Amino acid sequence: MKNNAFTIYSGSVQNPELEELIRIKDAELKEQSRKNAKHFASQNLPAKEGDNLSSYTGETKAGYEKLASDVLHNLQPEAHFPEAKMDADFFKEKDKNLEGEIKIREDQNRNEEYEIGNNNHGHILQRIFWAGFLTFIISVGDTIFNTKSFQVIGERLLFALLLSMSVSIAVLVLSHITPFLYKAAKTKFYRRLVVFSSLGLATATFSVLAIFRSIYLAGHDVHINPSFFVIVNLFFFIVSTLLSFFILPTWDEIKQNAKHLLALKRINKRKKEIEQLKKQREEIKITILERTKERFRIIHYANYANDRIRKMYFEAVEAFKSTNLTYRTDKAMPECFSEEIPEPNIITITY
Repeated sequence: MKNNAFTIYSGSVQNPELEELIRIKDAELKEQSRKNAKHFASQNLPAKEGDNLSSYTGETKAGYEKLASDVLHNLQPEAHFPEAKMDADFFKEKDKNLEGEIKIREDQNRNEEYEIGNNNHGHILQRIFWAGFLTFIISVGDTIFNTKSFQVIGERLLFALLLSMSVSIAVLVLSHITPFLYKAAKTKFYRRLVVFSSLGLATATFSVLAIFRSIYLAGHDVHINPSFFVIVNLFFFIVSTLLSFFILPTWDEIKQNAKHLLALKRINKRKKEIEQLKKQREEIKITILERTKERFRIIHYANYANDRIRKMYFEAVEAFKSTNLTYRTDKAMPECFSEEIPEPNIITITY
């Protein structure tokens, strides 16, 4: 049969004041025992036959019993049993509550993990990053290409660059909005409307830019058909739109992914809370163990002190005998000295 018991190494505990009390009281009782022995020896008592040792050592016995009682009163080991039960009940209830909190959070995590499934949430973010990165590069090229167009308004290059960046950003936004609208459209008509509307708006914008650029170049005696610039800008726009269409996730995918990311954040937060709650449960176990050890130390010390007091009592009785024999005038050995010394009424705490 498997033994589930375990040993608590209680160590030792000492009360210096109590130890000093025991030492002083033991010395007093032994001295009193010797005085009594001398007093009775002067009368050749106890009698050689028919006498009782306890009649002469009762005062010593009572003194050591009183000392043992004082030790128990000072340490109060028996009071630790109901306290231990109250502690056990309190910590058991607290541990049960913590266990319930852990279970609630684990159930919530399991439910949300089941809803999320095995989706690769980082894949959506990668698609957004690459779509944005590639179209940003195209937008930079488009900005550089269009800067000369705005120099027809003013000769300052910085001003023209800022205007070109504004237009490129607007075109970039349009190239991302168009795939969203196209994917969200429910019918062919709306999808075609999205395509033609975005192309029309982009073409109109690029036509204006082409005219500005042609005017600027004509001022430098360079004549190029504006259609060339419109085609180049439309190429940049269409490439950006196609990249967004094939790489960028749909709005529903982004919303679903955001929802899952929030769920993952909640799951990770609960996992940290679960770890903290588990640590609290471990701390409770450690607290109970330490308090139990302390109680065992006190009980062990009380029993150890009373065992010593019992031995001190026997030593005092033996001192009575030897002193009495030394000072007797008849030099006789009383029969009662051979009797078993009466046990003192000293309690041993069991646990």
